[in-house]
Amino acid sequence: MEVGGSSLREPQWYAVQTKPRQEERVRRWLEERTRLPVFLPKLEQVRRRRARRVSVIEPLFPSYLFVHMALDPEPWYAVKWTPGVRQVVGTGGQPQPVPGEAMALLLERCGEQGLVAWRPPLRAGEAVRVLHGPFAGLEGILERPTSRGERVRVLLALLGGTTPVELDVTDIEIVA
Repeated sequence: MEVGGSSLREPQWYAVQTKPRQEERVRRWLEERTRLPVFLPKLEQVRRRRARRVSVIEPLFPSYLFVHMALDPEPWYAVKWTPGVRQVVGTGGQPQPVPGEAMALLLERCGEQGLVAWRPPLRAGEAVRVLHGPFAGLEGILERPTSRGERVRVLLALLGGTTPVELDVTDIEIVA
């Protein structure tokens, strides 16, 4: 595959590796200066910071984004020399397109703002372990989600019996 060749190629999706935490900068640069379609899938996650729950939006694939382009000299060099770009992912120095099925699945799962819809796969009856708080380290059974979002009811073995406790979903993990 000759990058510098003059053959017109069908545009395809390519994975682009960026420098750490430069995904958004590269996305803006490419969209504004090259007008190439850029896809940066993101994931909304709930994190704990100093006993507070904080919602953060992070790239689904840190240090990577996707660009839809033909491997003609103009778009190729525009992407390759964009500030914050490390490389276009490939083998043997040649860029390789991302399989169409994989891109279709990613694009389908993302909403308008590029957020992947994801929730932890928690089901009633699963064994869970408490990660944070006064019950940290205890194991129990997930009973059900509560009426308040991001909270679950867990049955813990306490004081010789089973005690229901409401916890944040971020405070538990599934026990394998």
